[in-house]
Amino acid sequence: WKWGSSQRFCDTVGGLSGSGTMAQRMACEPCFSFVSNLLPGLSGTLEPEVLPAKIARKPIVGGNWKCNPDSFSKLDGLIQNINNCDTSKCEVYFCPSPLHVNYCTDKITNGAYVCPQNCNFKGCGAYTGEMSVEQMKDLGCEWVLIGHSERREYFEETDELLAKKLKYILDAGMKCVFAIGEKLPEREKGLAATMAVCIQQLEQVKHLLDPKKVVIAYEPVWAIGTGVTATPEQAQETHAAIRKWIAQAVSPEVAGAIRIQYGGSANAKNAPELSACPDIDGFLVGGASLKPEFTEIVSAISKAKNFPAAVKIGINGFGRIGRMVFQ
Repeated sequence: WKWGSSQRFCDTVGGLSGSGTMAQRMACEPCFSFVSNLLPGLSGTLEPEVLPAKIARKPIVGGNWKCNPDSFSKLDGLIQNINNCDTSKCEVYFCPSPLHVNYCTDKITNGAYVCPQNCNFKGCGAYTGEMSVEQMKDLGCEWVLIGHSERREYFEETDELLAKKLKYILDAGMKCVFAIGEKLPEREKGLAATMAVCIQQLEQVKHLLDPKKVVIAYEPVWAIGTGVTATPEQAQETHAAIRKWIAQAVSPEVAGAIRIQYGGSANAKNAPELSACPDIDGFLVGGASLKPEFTEIVSAISKAKNFPAAVKIGINGFGRIGRMVFQ
């Protein structure tokens, strides 16, 4: 309940003012029911706060290579950085440039995902310069990134367009990393202004936020590529606010289960402290994903979250015990 659970019942009842308003919130549901029945005129002031459900979330880290590297000869080294990551306790994906996606798809040895940086919303056909998810699926891709601030700003991708793209992606059976984030003027005005931007970017896709298929990447635009990182307190405050809004706008279950990454100059140095924040579930890494330190970022959040590693089971034949294990 909003007010908290430590106040004694008698003190809570004593908080009722003569005007019929609650000076203090209910300490627990029995208190709420008791006072609501005693003073029915106050029932409208005693609504419980909608909070995210407490659900374990497997961390996820992505590397956005953007329009890099400038030569195919450099790809093998970057791919090796990805293959060096321990993916047993953390999902890993990376976003090559469109020309490099096909080259990368059959060179991953640890289960990391190739995640193209963009897609259209029409599919295959007469759409010059575009990529369809059907083409991506044919290459074995399961994820695609949309909504990055560079796409929003330089290519004028709107919230309406991105909502179309997300629906198209999910309808086609793929998963999506959906990026959001505010610019410096909004951040300087405080959390309310920051959240106004994030809510606007999420409002048209809130009904599509399936935690099994969508990851939100919160990237403060002012921190992308600048070397300036949001403090752990700023990042946690914003992540928690996004999660709370989802709890209210969608459901506590979705809010508790959906993963929210932090992006914006994340690197090996700041990853451990950011990983300790309870509402940060991973990172969308830019410049540092082009360096060997990317593996350290994955290790940092794997250690901080300590999500149970997957158990691999081998079945020798399909006798009675084998069938039971399979089920």
